[in-house]
Amino acid sequence: MLIGQLSKLSGFSKDTIRYYEKIALIVLPKRKTGSSKYKDYPEDILHLLNAIRKYKELGFKLEEIRELIVLQSIRVLDISKLLQLVEHKLNGIDAEIDRLHAIKLQLNREHQLLLRKKTGHIIALPEMRMAA
Repeated sequence: MLIGQLSKLSGFSKDTIRYYEKIALIVLPKRKTGSSKYKDYPEDILHLLNAIRKYKELGFKLEEIRELIVLQSIRVLDISKLLQLVEHKLNGIDAEIDRLHAIKLQLNREHQLLLRKKTGHIIALPEMRMAA
């Protein structure tokens, strides 16, 4: 299929598909000599793009998705390896939630301090103390 059809079916823009090719996230089979000047994307590229979308929606970065694709291509991606990668991702998300929660608590404390100030009170930025 041509890139326009692939774009329509996958929901990715043509530019995104080209970018994924450029960074070798998707790889097309070699073209035959004398074949059309247009790239012919096989059906499995559509399936790969759908998988990329799924993992992006789950918060995986492109490099993490590349690792999944490589592991699958060399036939070592089994359930235990995928579970390990998902658990690693979950731990990272938990750490990020903790970090954001700490920031929220500090901002709430600063907010309460600022509410006690008089309206129109001019302050210097260092007065707002952020946790390091």
